[in-house]
Amino acid sequence: MPNTTHPTPSAKTLYFRLLAYAWRHWQVFLLSIASLSIYSATNTGFLAAIKMVTDQGFVLQNPAKLGVLPWVLFGLLATRALFGFMSSFSMRWIARRVVEDLRLDAFRRLMTFPVTFFDANSSGVVTSKLTYDTEQMANASTTVVVSVVRDSLTIVGMVGYMLYLDWRLTLIFAVMAPLMAIYLRHMTPRLRAAGRLVQESVGSMTRVVEEAVGGQRVVKIFGGADYEVQRFAQAVGINRRTQIRLGRISGMNSMVVELIAAAALSWVVYYAVGKFSAGQFAAFLGALLMLIAPVKSLTNLNESLQVGLAAAQSVFGLMDGVTEEEIGTRTLDRARGEIEFRHVNLRYENAKRNALHELNFVVRPGEKIALVGRSGGGKSSLVSLLPRFYELQQGLILLDGIDIRALQLKNLREQFALVSQDVILFNDTVFNNIAYGALRNSTEQEVINAAQAAYAWEFIEQLPGGLYSEIGDRGVRLSGGQRQRLAIARAILKDAPLLLLDEATSALDTESEKHVQAALDHLMQGRTTLVIAHRLSTIENADRILVMDKGEIVEMGTHAELLSQGAHYAKLYQKQFS
Repeated sequence: MPNTTHPTPSAKTLYFRLLAYAWRHWQVFLLSIASLSIYSATNTGFLAAIKMVTDQGFVLQNPAKLGVLPWVLFGLLATRALFGFMSSFSMRWIARRVVEDLRLDAFRRLMTFPVTFFDANSSGVVTSKLTYDTEQMANASTTVVVSVVRDSLTIVGMVGYMLYLDWRLTLIFAVMAPLMAIYLRHMTPRLRAAGRLVQESVGSMTRVVEEAVGGQRVVKIFGGADYEVQRFAQAVGINRRTQIRLGRISGMNSMVVELIAAAALSWVVYYAVGKFSAGQFAAFLGALLMLIAPVKSLTNLNESLQVGLAAAQSVFGLMDGVTEEEIGTRTLDRARGEIEFRHVNLRYENAKRNALHELNFVVRPGEKIALVGRSGGGKSSLVSLLPRFYELQQGLILLDGIDIRALQLKNLREQFALVSQDVILFNDTVFNNIAYGALRNSTEQEVINAAQAAYAWEFIEQLPGGLYSEIGDRGVRLSGGQRQRLAIARAILKDAPLLLLDEATSALDTESEKHVQAALDHLMQGRTTLVIAHRLSTIENADRILVMDKGEIVEMGTHAELLSQGAHYAKLYQKQFS
């Protein structure tokens, strides 16, 4: 994940950063804390009332108190119920807001990461961070606070009341508390590590499901169902084992606390018999029993806290990732379309050789340049440098004489329209897929005109909802040719001065290809166009053809010139048409 060079933050740093999300809603947060304080105070009041009921009602049978005691108990319990509801509901409200804020902040940050991040990280793992991990963080920021405030105040109230009844007997609790603290301190690192393993296992499950669902056609045609089930079973098995390990550690914590509490309880009974009144004994025993629940809760809370901190480290690690480098300050209204490469070199991380090496050429405004060559020759890498999907290591790329790094990223990318071989469509309507992003304010007529120019309108009209038909996940309800024409319509609607076409007609049938090629030829007039082509018949009319091999330009010229040379291009051409 990104930001791996930064040191691992401490638990304190992580938790205070997480708590800041809850503090954004400080009015509701303080209301919840105040409600929790009153709720906890009713516990001590309830014990005092029990002592009074036992001594005055059952032992002394004081008639003056008999009529009041039921109302006292009712008032205490009603107050407890009211403020218990207020505290739990307000914290739940904050928890959902924390989840929402975390997901929005993380996703907003995610949208600023460079393409290299998405090349290196599985979308399933990233999805897991934005779904499962953020839920764990919300628990740590709210549930933990609720428990700490409620249980700590309850413990303070109980211990205070026990001191009031008998300070010597209360020393038993003073012995019990350090034993618990020592044990929990020993178990905390194990809980954090187990929580981190659980999160990683959820990411693995998400990745396997996403790949298997997205690649169903390949899975079915190659008989991969059993293999995918095996992969998912392995991921699920790891998740089961890590969850069981987490549960075992948490369960042991709870068991140890109960054993220590049992020992304390036996000492109380041994000491109190014959020395306390019935009311005192009932109140002291009740206080000790009521202590067990919050102490046990605080012990179990360590699990939620450590899992939440592990999730916080994961999500904040994502959010602290390196964003796209925005160093440009200049803007262009509309580029003329002149492109110049000067000694451009590009090497991907961990690669043994350059993907592009010493590229030098100039593209004149309005010129149509075709890039051809064998797979892996560097054609896509070259095109990806123009909108700064990747950053070159050496050299210079100029747009209208301006270093593209001097232009604001948003402004630079406004100058380009892209139609790639792998058509990217969204689970939305036809209209929203054509008028996507910055084009969303386009009128219906403008979208129709673009669809007609891309020869997409003829099939859009036949859809049940026309322009407003849902096309399914990645356009699954459309044919390959229809998806390609929607992508071309989107590029036509953008009307950018520079076009990047990566085999834009590859998925079309012969009839559709003729129409779309005509539309593209019309669209390319007056615009600088770079076309990545595998079928050489589609670029015979290019102004110039650049032949690439192993990241270098090995030939350059028109179709006729390159054929006459009888070298790389001529051999590629002969191979295709032999």
